[in-house]
Amino acid sequence: MFFLGLAAGLLAWPLSAVEPPVAAQAMALAREAATAADADDKAGYLAKMEGAVALRPDFPRMLVNLAAAQLANARADDAIATLEKLAALGAHSPVEKSAEFGALRGQKEFSAIVKKLAANLYPKGDGAIAFSLPSMTGVIEGIAWRETTGEFFFGDAHNRCVWVRAGATKDGKRGDRGVRRFTPEGEDLWGVLGLAVDEVNGVLWAATSAVPAMSGFAQPMDGTAGLAEIDLATGAVRRVIPVARRPGDQQSHVLGDLALGPDGSVYLPDSGGPTVWRLAPGANALEAWVESAEFLSLQGVVVAAEAGALFVADHANGLLRVDLGSREVRRLESPENTTLIGIDGLVRAPNGDLIAVQNGLRPNRVLRIALGGGGDTVMRVTVLEAAHLTMAAPALGCVASGGQFFFVGNAGWTRFDEAGAGPTAPRPVPVFRTKL
Repeated sequence: MFFLGLAAGLLAWPLSAVEPPVAAQAMALAREAATAADADDKAGYLAKMEGAVALRPDFPRMLVNLAAAQLANARADDAIATLEKLAALGAHSPVEKSAEFGALRGQKEFSAIVKKLAANLYPKGDGAIAFSLPSMTGVIEGIAWRETTGEFFFGDAHNRCVWVRAGATKDGKRGDRGVRRFTPEGEDLWGVLGLAVDEVNGVLWAATSAVPAMSGFAQPMDGTAGLAEIDLATGAVRRVIPVARRPGDQQSHVLGDLALGPDGSVYLPDSGGPTVWRLAPGANALEAWVESAEFLSLQGVVVAAEAGALFVADHANGLLRVDLGSREVRRLESPENTTLIGIDGLVRAPNGDLIAVQNGLRPNRVLRIALGGGGDTVMRVTVLEAAHLTMAAPALGCVASGGQFFFVGNAGWTRFDEAGAGPTAPRPVPVFRTKL
């Protein structure tokens, strides 16, 4: 789920008197470059884009803009080289259709680049659909698996509920795998997004937020979010713990995902504010556990207790590591020719690797991220799935049966472009299975 544009992350700056994070500096330079381009200041356009890309060479859109600036300054060879870098990231951009690159049309080198970019749209991985949720009318964002029963739970941001798909019967037979509403009718919940099973306490934790796609949304609700505690046996909503607004808080809080720590703590990244919230064991209120200028648009989160770290995906900034002890925040650099921009869902594989759903890049992808140095560095990024037609808008995922990765292939956010829209025509929602 991605609600904020890149520029929205700049709201994080006032948290610190120190220099803004590198990503924010790069975005600021890119905006200045756009202003220079509008003013026909070709030299200024190029200089600003060179500065932006020097700071963050892993931003695909910035590479496209740099290539355009280079071509505007009669540096065709440099533009080709920059587009080569874009292709190496695994990204695609329809540069052949852009008037900015018209001067390159017909050139052999440009045609070769266009083919490389197009090849990035070829499907990768098996694209295996494990099952589909029939007749869904809402936005299916979250997913969680209960090992003891084999049940899958799904968060619906429009219908403000959780759905459950039955597991195998006790004798191991397939049984009826129908989908039913798990939480009761009513307005106890806002839009339901990320989910986590807490078997020890018999709880299904749910990140819930008032989003425009939600049934019954009204503008005064904007920025309302919280953590729901749902009875794992009955689906009853035990309580909803809201994000407490502090004086002067104008953030549009959105809790889109969550992770459960081994001590029972629940961590919730806020994509609408530069905060990771925490519910401590036995607590009755969320605490602003860590705030950072590096937090631009937080999404998925995992806890790696043995590494003493919380890993958070930032849609606009890449992969961040938060030390569980000191709460120090640090961005992890991606290896050369890779990008971790645009990651939404984040989970841990059985071997400790991170599995990421990258839906802010064209094509959409599922990545395996191998860490080194006790979780201090990114060693390797591997594309597991990409560009399948049936994963047009992938959402969150979970590790489930057999240590495989299951993820929602098409959440349906685009079906609710207008706030307050009613449920759309029933549709099947594919749930993919990727072998790890």
